[in-house]
Amino acid sequence: MIIQGGTGNGYAAKVDADNRLLTRSRTVSDEHVANEHGDAYAVTFSQSPTAAGDCIFYMVNSSDTKNIIVHSAVIGAINVTADDTFYFKIGDTGTRNSGTALTPVNLNGGSGTSADGTFEYGADLDGGAATLAGGSTIYAYVLADVTDLTSKVFNFEQDIILPKNKTLTMWVGGSATGTFYVTFDFYYAEITDA
Repeated sequence: MIIQGGTGNGYAAKVDADNRLLTRSRTVSDEHVANEHGDAYAVTFSQSPTAAGDCIFYMVNSSDTKNIIVHSAVIGAINVTADDTFYFKIGDTGTRNSGTALTPVNLNGGSGTSADGTFEYGADLDGGAATLAGGSTIYAYVLADVTDLTSKVFNFEQDIILPKNKTLTMWVGGSATGTFYVTFDFYYAEITDA
């Protein structure tokens, strides 16, 4: 029996003297595959909160057919005068203060697709007449006081999955004195039954 390629090229699989099938494989991450298909993005902003407990970032998935997968964030801060905290929540709902719209950048330079969702930042998205609330905190971090800009990559141990109409927000607690520089990396994945 001969194992042949399934594309009609006539190539047969090679077997060595010990009857082992010779293969060469390539393993890539899901985010790399998404990027090859033009479905990976980065969204970047900088913001100082008004006070402790302010929401400074909001995103919601608008895709009917794909989940957003958020796998990491790069957080930098400057002029934090006392220990500060920042945390991420999923599932916040309600109205929010006017924010500045963000346009995520496609990480595939040859792709013309755009992210399908709402992406905003602001000093106090949950203040005033806003009703943004109700979500669950999923990751929280402490940032020691620092006067010079310092940055760190936060790779979420479990990727954050946002189905259609689900939200991810970022909040600042503690002293809330610094300016935060933030980049989220995310990609879209087809919804499957698996």
